[in-house]
Amino acid sequence: MHGVLGSCRLPASHRDYQRGWFPLSEASSDQNGISADPTAANNGGYGVAIDVGTSSIWSRLVRLEDDQVLDTLVVANPQQQHGADITSRLGSAASDAGIRAALHAEVIDTMNTSIGRLCADAGIAVGEVKEIVAVGNSAMYAFMLDVDPAPLCGTPFNLKGAEDYFGPAKAFGVNPPEARLFIPKPIFGFVGADALADILLVDMAGSSEIELIVDVGTNCEMALGNRDKILVASSPAGPAYEDSHMSFGLSATEGAIYQARLDGERFEYSVVGDGEPKGICGSGLIDIIAEMRASGWVDEGGRLLREGPIVIAAGDNPVTVSQHDIRSFQLVKASVHAAISVLQKKFGSDELGRMLITGTFGSYINLDNARVLKMFPDLPNERIEVVVDAACQGAVLMLGEAHRRSLDGVHAKIRHVALPLNKNFQDEFIRLMAI
Repeated sequence: MHGVLGSCRLPASHRDYQRGWFPLSEASSDQNGISADPTAANNGGYGVAIDVGTSSIWSRLVRLEDDQVLDTLVVANPQQQHGADITSRLGSAASDAGIRAALHAEVIDTMNTSIGRLCADAGIAVGEVKEIVAVGNSAMYAFMLDVDPAPLCGTPFNLKGAEDYFGPAKAFGVNPPEARLFIPKPIFGFVGADALADILLVDMAGSSEIELIVDVGTNCEMALGNRDKILVASSPAGPAYEDSHMSFGLSATEGAIYQARLDGERFEYSVVGDGEPKGICGSGLIDIIAEMRASGWVDEGGRLLREGPIVIAAGDNPVTVSQHDIRSFQLVKASVHAAISVLQKKFGSDELGRMLITGTFGSYINLDNARVLKMFPDLPNERIEVVVDAACQGAVLMLGEAHRRSLDGVHAKIRHVALPLNKNFQDEFIRLMAI
C-alpha cells in the first residue's frame, strides 16, 4: 500500500471497513439491490476505483475475475493550489474559463498518474484496465466532466440535469482510452456520489438498524437511515479546522500536529512525518480543545480562561491556538452535529445502531475527545468505526454492470434534506455550540 505522495504517511489505523467490506462476488442482494451475480462485468482484466476528494485522491486496483483489491494509492489533489476549500475553487472556475480548464486537467492528469502507478507496481500494462469508477463530491463531479460549476455557487446549489456518465474513458482523456468509465452523478446539492459510495459500503439500504455516516472533509456529507429510507445532507466543515479560519490550520500533511495531550502547563504532541510542527490538523485541534476543556482552561461556552493565544509548540515560529480558533471550531462542530440532529428528527427516531466516521479528517480522531466536545451523537466506541477511505472502498462496489444497474434501487430510498430551510436547524445549532 502506498503513502500520500509528498504529504504524509497513511495513518496506522487505516484498514478496510470491517462489517460492510466484502468481495463483490459475496455481496447479498436482499435489500440493497446489489446483485450477487457479477455477470459479464467481471470477465477478466482489472478495474480501478477512484475517490476524488477535495484534498486527496484515493485509488484502488482490483482484479475483476475474483474481485481482489491488489493495491491502494493516495495522492494529494493538485487543485489545492486554486483554494483549499470547495467554495473558492468553484468561484474561480465559474468566473475564469482558464481556471476551470486547469481544474479539469489537473484532476484528469492525477487520475491517469494514479492508474499508471498502480499498474506499474502491480506489473501489469495500463491497457489491461478494463473499467474505471470515479466518485467525488458535487464540485469534483463538475471538474471531472468539465461542466459549468456556476449552479453550485448560488441557491439552490445544485447541478440541475446532472447525469451518470458511462462510456469510453477517452471522452475525458482518461487512460486507458478503451476502458469503460463510470462517473455517477451527485445525489443532490453538495451531497455527491462519494456519499453514495459510503452508503453502499455500509449496506445502509439493507440494514435493519438505523445507521449514520459522517464524511468529514472540507465539506461534511452525512447519511442517516436503514432499509426503509435514507436521509442525506451536507454542512461546511473542514475549512474551519484546517485552513485560513485557523491561526495555524493545516490538513493532515507533513508537519501537522495530529495528536496532543496536556501535561501540566505544556502540551505534548505528535506530528505527521515526525518533523518540526508547522500547524495543526483537525484531529489535533480536537485533542487540544478537549484537553483545555478538561483542565478548566476553556469554559462550556468556549471562552478561553487563560491569557492567549496558547502556545502548543514552542520555537522560532510557535504554533498556537487562539480564542478565534476555538470559536471557529465551535461553529463547525455545532453545524455538523445540528445537521445530524435534524436528520434524526426528520427520520423520526434518535435511536442509532452504528456510526461510521470517514474522510481524511477522521484518520487520527480521538473518539473520547470528540465525545467530550459533543461533536457527534453519544455512542460507545465499539459502535463507532473510523475508516479514512470509505468512499474509495464503496466505489469498488460500483465496478461491474450488474452493480451499476442496482444503484437505481439505492437511489430510490435516498431523500435530500435542505438544512437552511429546516426550522429546527438554527435551534439545534445554538444548543450544540456548547463544549
